[in-house]
Parts: sequence; C-alpha cells; structure tokens
Amino acid sequence: SVGGGNAGDKLLNLPADRLADIVRADLVERQFLATADFTRAVYDEGALFTDEIDTYTLPKFIKGTSALFVKDKSEVRLVGEVKADDREVVFYFDEDLCFNIPLQPVVTVTGRCVLSRDPSSGLIVKYREYWDKSPTEVLKTAFNRPRKAAA
Repeated sequence: SVGGGNAGDKLLNLPADRLADIVRADLVERQFLATADFTRAVYDEGALFTDEIDTYTLPKFIKGTSALFVKDKSEVRLVGEVKADDREVVFYFDEDLCFNIPLQPVVTVTGRCVLSRDPSSGLIVKYREYWDKSPTEVLKTAFNRPRKAAA
C-alpha cells in the first residue's frame, strides 16, 4: 500500500482495468479516503490532491488525512463501479468520516473523485474530489445524526 517513494518503484502505463482494480481495492479494502492508505506506486510523486476545502501535495495528503480521521470509526463506501480509461479514473463515494478531535464528530460526505492520468507515464497526477454538498452543509451533518440509544 503506502510506499513506492521513488520513480523506479512506479507502476507505469498500467492498462485501465488494472488501474481501476487497484483504485477499487484502495477504496474498498484500505478505505483510503479516510486513511490515506493507498497504492502510491500508481501516483506521480508530484500529484496534487484537491477537495472542496484545499489542494495538498501527496505527502501532505497522506499526513493530513491519516491524522484527521479516526480509522476504526470512519467508513468509505464505493457507489457503483470504478471506471477508468487512459485519461482518468472516476468513482462515486459515500463516506462517514469521524474526526480525530474531542467528541469525535462524524460527518457524511457523498460525491465523486476524478483521478487524472499523465499521458506519457499513465500515473495519476491529479486527484479531485467533488462533493454533493458545500463544506458548510457537510459540517452540519455532524449535528443531525441519529443518537444511539444508551445500553
């Protein structure tokens, strides 16, 4: 999973179906949107990660995501299939993210990701999240959650 720090370790020019399989496993098995545990070998080291809040370098995305969320209390769900071609990988997601702060609030985010590939290397050079709701609306989902009954 996380690794492949230098160019020699990169998986260059993968067929689209193989790249889709890797991204699917990163999303479903490793929950990478909440954990930043992904197959680094398919990403260019200069890749930029953009969500509805900001843009991050690859190392900052890994550091920030892994510190921001509680892995065992977050859940990322794939909606539909991961679609890929020689230009991009696209998937839709539905996730509950538990913040690693006091009270551990959970927000729900739905949307899609578009991962753009470099034409010469086939590596992912751009990660872009599009949310179905504004960041403010997403934050409000932390306060409108059903309460769990006390045991």
